[in-house]
Amino acid sequence: MRRADSLIARLRTEFARRRAYFTSAYPEVTELNVRNLRLACLIALGLGFVLTPIACWLLPWWSPSAVHVVFASVAIGLIVALTVLGPRVKRRPYAGAVLCLAVEAIMLGWLVVIDTVFSPLAPGSLVQPAAIALAVLVATPWGWSVWTAAAAEVALMVLSFIFKPELVAHVDAFSAVVGFAVTAALSQLAMELRLRDFEARERYRELSEIDGLTGLLNKGALVSAARRAIERAGRSRGIAAVMVDIDDFKHVNDQFGHDEGDELLRLLAEVLRESFRATDAVGRFGGDEFMVVAVGLSHPLVVESKMNRVLEMFRVRGGRLLGAPVSASAGVVLVGPSAARSITYEALVRQADQALYEVKRASKGAFAVHRFEPEEPACERRADQVSAQPASNSNPASTIDREVTANE
Repeated sequence: MRRADSLIARLRTEFARRRAYFTSAYPEVTELNVRNLRLACLIALGLGFVLTPIACWLLPWWSPSAVHVVFASVAIGLIVALTVLGPRVKRRPYAGAVLCLAVEAIMLGWLVVIDTVFSPLAPGSLVQPAAIALAVLVATPWGWSVWTAAAAEVALMVLSFIFKPELVAHVDAFSAVVGFAVTAALSQLAMELRLRDFEARERYRELSEIDGLTGLLNKGALVSAARRAIERAGRSRGIAAVMVDIDDFKHVNDQFGHDEGDELLRLLAEVLRESFRATDAVGRFGGDEFMVVAVGLSHPLVVESKMNRVLEMFRVRGGRLLGAPVSASAGVVLVGPSAARSITYEALVRQADQALYEVKRASKGAFAVHRFEPEEPACERRADQVSAQPASNSNPASTIDREVTANE
């Protein structure tokens, strides 16, 4: 039973690794597949021109047929198709997989015909190396590339028994079985190398982009993710920027110690992670201040409900953690769909920061919701240089439609 459980656990782990690879890195996977297939077509084209005269010299009784000549045109056509369609399917994983499998099927199918119908007296010599090479070069979910190679090997065996003498057909059948075994083994080895490379790069990304204390995005990664979210919003969807920090955090560190302060930071990070979507940019802006940029979150009632829940969860869990009252404050800026394309990251963060410090001045443990107000170009500054400004110094135009809500 333990062995069975261990085997099942290993299989689940392996499936999870591959799912993460094809889910997270599919643009890279598609681009690499297309590039490898294009290279394979070029190599096949070059080998055809080089090996044909050698075969004619070594085998005087053999001469290239029309299908050998047409194969050069097929290879050129596949190269053109991959060059034109490759960029279009880069962000479409299923379309990219279908394109690669179609190219693989065409190449292997053509070679099967050459090895059987047009070489009735000689054992097949082209399908096995091509199947092995393509299965190694092309990575697809669920091993589709390997099964395409298997279909080509089966077709080779069937056509060999139809068009070739029995002895030669038996040789082809044996080579097809061996060829598929080698194809499956080498494709798994290539897949394992890809997975290890992907996981190593993911670990490096986590070390460079993830805040070590909270597990959220660090400042640099947060800024990049927020900018991408703003670009993604466009005209069709609104966007919300949320700045949150812990009230009197210095007092918490002084009274309870830095270890408890770190636990409180991790708790707020956990609350934000639970409250917002995985596609939202959630990170540690600096110190005890956190930031969220959420595309599609622009309705005031929805935002108020979410922020009430966030602050209440933190108040209850934080009080349980410290054994003393604890609270957080937040500033929110909402951008409607019509204004989403005109915003900048700097202006969005600046106005969210102003909303937060308005709450800090008025009543802690609450949040303020602002409507985003376009700024003059001369007013643009780097968000990293924003400092807390008294409410009296803020731009009066930026206070339109402002609402401060206490967390009851």
